Amino acid sequence: MMRFWLTVSVLVICLPVALPASAETRIALIIGNGDYARANLRLANTVNDATAMQRALQQAGFQTIVRLNATRLDFYRAVDEFSTKIARDPHAVGLFYYAGHGVQSDGVNYLIPVDAEIESDADLEADAFDVGRVLRGMGAAQNEMNIVILDACRDNPLPRSRRGMERGLARMQAPSGTFIAYAAGPDQSAQDGGRGGNGVFTGELVKAMGEPGLPLEQMFKRVIAGVDAQTHGKQRPWSEASLQGDFYFHAAVPATLARQVDLDPRQVELTFWDSIKDSRNPADFEAYLRKYPRGEFTGIASNRVKLAAPLPQAAPAPAPAPSKPTDARCESILQRAQLGETLDDKDRAYIKERCQ
Repeated sequence: MMRFWLTVSVLVICLPVALPASAETRIALIIGNGDYARANLRLANTVNDATAMQRALQQAGFQTIVRLNATRLDFYRAVDEFSTKIARDPHAVGLFYYAGHGVQSDGVNYLIPVDAEIESDADLEADAFDVGRVLRGMGAAQNEMNIVILDACRDNPLPRSRRGMERGLARMQAPSGTFIAYAAGPDQSAQDGGRGGNGVFTGELVKAMGEPGLPLEQMFKRVIAGVDAQTHGKQRPWSEASLQGDFYFHAAVPATLARQVDLDPRQVELTFWDSIKDSRNPADFEAYLRKYPRGEFTGIASNRVKLAAPLPQAAPAPAPAPSKPTDARCESILQRAQLGETLDDKDRAYIKERCQ
């Protein structure tokens, strides 16, 4: 089924740059309606779109409130919860995303709950949800930034409607500092995409949101180009803006960090090794082993550390006993003594001094 003309409303202020998102509170309400009570109104990809937006917004630092296949009562309760949360912080960023059927009557845009029993546009006020209630809740919260994205099928879901009723959604009056984007221009259809995937517009939007360093307006230009290319010019998003600064879903990554992210870890290790391989300081190889305990050069580094360690010192050998003199006179005197001869004083003194 083709999807209703989409309206996107974004209130933007200049926010500080941070990674991956700014420091202010970010809160999103996401509604995806596809399982309508009327079989002819059911949509294939709107729940997928809501789920994809939830992931993208969480990655951008948003807290998310999600309602899938919401009834009219679900709409009121969820919008009240959302409005209360963004009102707690004057610097909060609020975002409302809707994927499903939508229609306008007498300049009022209505979102169609899954339990709606609408036979004609006369039933809209009672059974549908007025988008203006979202904008009024944001205004009452008085927070600095609000985003509204309405991804709605363009084909008229009403069995009977007045002949003068315009197709698509009406242009909404947005306050100052607002960026308004439409998935398709007047007299164009917003395509739903292949079953099991995402609508063309939301698919391009999620992809562009993930790119760091893109201000909102530049990001939307990429969405326009992507949708235009995919639909061969049959669908072209457009926008109107009144901004007070730049808003980034993801701030730019500093160049130094980007270079670190791009480096090959193996190349980093090789560079480290090349810087120390000729060193004679064992501390260099110990540092390598700490950083790369299972590195390519662990064995060599371990050997370098071992070779640099001092060898253990052996215990000093005992001093050799003084050898006895072996001159001929000592032997002669000793032999005479053994034969029983009486030694004179000179012989005894010689033995004492030289032969012991």
